[in-house]
Amino acid sequence: MTIAAVITAAGSGSRLGADAPKALVLIEGRALVAWAALRLDEVVDSVVVTAPADHLDAMRAALADAGVGALVVSGGETRQASVAAGLAALELDPDDIVLIHDAARAFQEPSVAAATIEAVRAGADGAIPVLPVVDTLIAAPGADGSIGDVVDRDGLRAVQTPQTFRARVAIDAHRRAAEAPAATDDATLARAGGHRIVAVDGHEWGFKVTRPGDPPLARGIARSLAGGGA
Repeated sequence: MTIAAVITAAGSGSRLGADAPKALVLIEGRALVAWAALRLDEVVDSVVVTAPADHLDAMRAALADAGVGALVVSGGETRQASVAAGLAALELDPDDIVLIHDAARAFQEPSVAAATIEAVRAGADGAIPVLPVVDTLIAAPGADGSIGDVVDRDGLRAVQTPQTFRARVAIDAHRRAAEAPAATDDATLARAGGHRIVAVDGHEWGFKVTRPGDPPLARGIARSLAGGGA
């Protein structure tokens, strides 16, 4: 049985103020996509990275510079299309296990990825990492600016990646993508097809590098990993 990963790396980086895909932003001299692939390398057999067609060579170079052996293929116009392209490139058997990960969550703990794999091995169709919500939540303010009602955060969780599935489940989910056009993640697509998805504990290091305040935190984590011999 193969354990493989698709890493999506097509984010524009505009919210970071970058002039290249977010996955190519350097953190302590290494691209985000390379950090993501290195962290998954501890638990998977192979990796496919989906990237913008005009940045394939740059993505390959960033991975090679970090000593990562990954196949880089063109993504699609949407995240769903990109994941589908990655799944096709892997040529998986139905019972293989595939992790679908965002390059922007480059520092997710390998133990979290391993926990999702074990949950699928134990019989779940898929598994995702989640974290408790710590902020106070309210419904969106009205037109006059008045705040909405408080939302009970105890019943909510924040979702991370990698999201892990039997290959047949991931492939089926993306074939059904047109039935769930508002889906923002792979688990939503899988659940729409009737598949059982379970949750495992996520990790704070699995945050998504998105805003200008995120790279300093990412650099701190990278320095910690380098100090530990990573």
